[in-house]
Amino acid sequence: MGKLNYSKWDNLELSDDSDIEVHPNVDKGSFIRWKQRDIHEKREMRKIQRSHLEAEHRTNVAVAPILENLSKATEKEGAAYYSREVSRLTAGRQERGNKDGPEGPTLDDIMLSLLLKINEEADVKSSHGTKELDSVLVSAIQRHMQKLEARTNEISSELKRMDEEDRKKITSDSLREGWNSSHVTKIEEPPTKKNSWPPNKGKVHQQHIETLNPSSAQLSSNPSSHGPRKADDSDDEDNMPTITPVMKDFASLPSALEPIPLSTDKFPPGFNPAKQLKLDAFDKMFQYLGSHKELLRPDYGTSDALLVQAFEAQMAGQKSLARMCTEKALLIQYCNQLGKDGVSLFFQRMTNTDGRAAVVFLNDVLSTYARIASRANVMKDRYQAEGEGEEQIQLMAEDPNTVITFQIPDGPPPNEIKLEGDGADTLDPAHVREWLQRRWDIFNSFDVDFRRALETKDLDQVNQALGRMPVAQAEVVVQDLDRAGILNFRSTEIRDETGRS
Repeated sequence: MGKLNYSKWDNLELSDDSDIEVHPNVDKGSFIRWKQRDIHEKREMRKIQRSHLEAEHRTNVAVAPILENLSKATEKEGAAYYSREVSRLTAGRQERGNKDGPEGPTLDDIMLSLLLKINEEADVKSSHGTKELDSVLVSAIQRHMQKLEARTNEISSELKRMDEEDRKKITSDSLREGWNSSHVTKIEEPPTKKNSWPPNKGKVHQQHIETLNPSSAQLSSNPSSHGPRKADDSDDEDNMPTITPVMKDFASLPSALEPIPLSTDKFPPGFNPAKQLKLDAFDKMFQYLGSHKELLRPDYGTSDALLVQAFEAQMAGQKSLARMCTEKALLIQYCNQLGKDGVSLFFQRMTNTDGRAAVVFLNDVLSTYARIASRANVMKDRYQAEGEGEEQIQLMAEDPNTVITFQIPDGPPPNEIKLEGDGADTLDPAHVREWLQRRWDIFNSFDVDFRRALETKDLDQVNQALGRMPVAQAEVVVQDLDRAGILNFRSTEIRDETGRS
């Protein structure tokens, strides 16, 4: 019998919590949790870095043969061919409204940007109108081909190095199921089409168990039965899905249901989606998911976290935000249920001109949000009956030299934004406008009483308005104030900057 090779276990790191020594003033349990979180965050950052490198490598590999063909054609036909190519690519981008594709810049966009950059290079600009222009253009293209090849090789080496480092450690990501045996009694079902629409509708048999005071973990995993997490639940709070800044930004994107009243729980017969829905909102969602693919990973918990956020926002009176969170949570579910190409399939159907698929999905959103709203109202009544709400959320500065101020938006941003001053060239006006619009939307989501208090910019007035709110609502409002940049802290301390002792 051959010897067993145990060398692979040399890379498995085992740790006993009892071996960890910490400072007497540091809580050991908190230190261990911090270390675990630090490991997972670093691992997540490596995944994101790898994803970006792989995407850049794919783009470089696709651009290389296009550049080579351009070089040969320019060498053969001269600067005239180069100019025709620039004109062709420019016209194509103008047809798309000077916008990138749904997954970012297309290959044509990348080539156009490169050709325009070559046109601005010193040797090319100085050669315009001369016989040397043809050879100078070819040399410039070949120079960029060499840079592209060097960068591609650099990325390949980096990915190879990351692979070697990953193989040195055994993590949960590298584990695969070995032997497993199970017996499932199958229910005979009629054959269904692959990637049917709506996903999993009519082909999944579920047994629904009605529970009193269900936990938040149950609520987030079952969107048909939403309710709050009670303060005295025995579940560990660490199991609660965590909302991240990326999830919040995704939830805040414009909703396709924006023109529909919040009280609507179902579209009426004869509803015309093309005229009454904001279907172009799906374009922004598609673009955002293209640059934040981690939102689609099941282990990221996007859908669960957004459903919990939807309930908390509804409890806090942020009804519009609650429905937006519900919409994005179900969108993630639909994309994942449609299979490998689920994202493309979903958004193709959403942006279809007849809008029938959008009605199916958005009807699901309306009914799910209606259940969340209903459950939130029940819990509000219960908390009031139990006397909750005696506590108040008040804004106070711990440092006596700190002054709390409020900077409220004057209105929605203009259609065109011109950036001036230091650092203006590093900012994208479209992103700035999107941020200003989101800031204005957050301000408008507050109730009239609180908006009037903010407009006074008086801390006492704002605290009085916060004091009239339930604690849960006030907590969400303060978070939104900070997220929108409305809440500011300014120091009044006078510092000696002269260096005198």
